[in-house]
Amino acid sequence: MSRLKIWKRVTIAIALVAMLAAAAIWEVRRARAFNPQPDPPGRYTMVGIVRGQSIRINASNINPADPNSPPDPCRVRMAFMDADGTVLTNPRTGEAVGRTVTLQRGQSTFLHLDADEFFIGDTGATRLELRPVFRSVSLVSNAKAPPDPCVPSVEVIDNATFKTSFVYEGTPALADPPDSDQQQ
Repeated sequence: MSRLKIWKRVTIAIALVAMLAAAAIWEVRRARAFNPQPDPPGRYTMVGIVRGQSIRINASNINPADPNSPPDPCRVRMAFMDADGTVLTNPRTGEAVGRTVTLQRGQSTFLHLDADEFFIGDTGATRLELRPVFRSVSLVSNAKAPPDPCVPSVEVIDNATFKTSFVYEGTPALADPPDSDQQQ
C-alpha cells in the first residue's frame, strides 16, 4: 500500500474517533432531570362524551391486603364538573354527580356517568363536555407513611357493547375537588 492511502485511512479514522468523542462529550454534558418519586395521578382535563357513551372514574387502593402491616385506608373524593368548575347535576334525579368513599387495602370503587341521562328529549346537544375530578386523602397520620396508595383512572365506555373506548390516566393532582356528602 502506498503511503498516501495509509495516510488517508489514518486521517479518516482520527476524524471518526474525534466525532464520536465529541458526540459522547455532548451527551454527557446534557442536563437531565430525575424525579425520584413519580408524580401522583389524578388531575384531568376536559373530556367529551356523546350519546351512547359513559364515563367512569375508577379508584383503587393498590396496597395489597397484608395481615402483618397496619391498615392503610384512604378517603377518595370523585366528581364530574362542567367547564365552569361546577359539579354536574343529573337532570333526571337532581343529584350531584360526585361521592366520597373510604377504601381499605385492596379495595376499589368507581363513579359512573351515562351521557344518555343528560340528553333529555331532542335538545340538539350532541356532546357532553366534562372534567373528571379525583382527590385522595391518606388517613394515616404518620409522617413516615408511604405515599398515598389510592390511584385513579378514567375510562370512556361504549354503552351498546360495554367495551372501553379509552383509558385516561391523568396528570399530577393539584387541587381538591368539592366535597360530596354522598358516601357508599
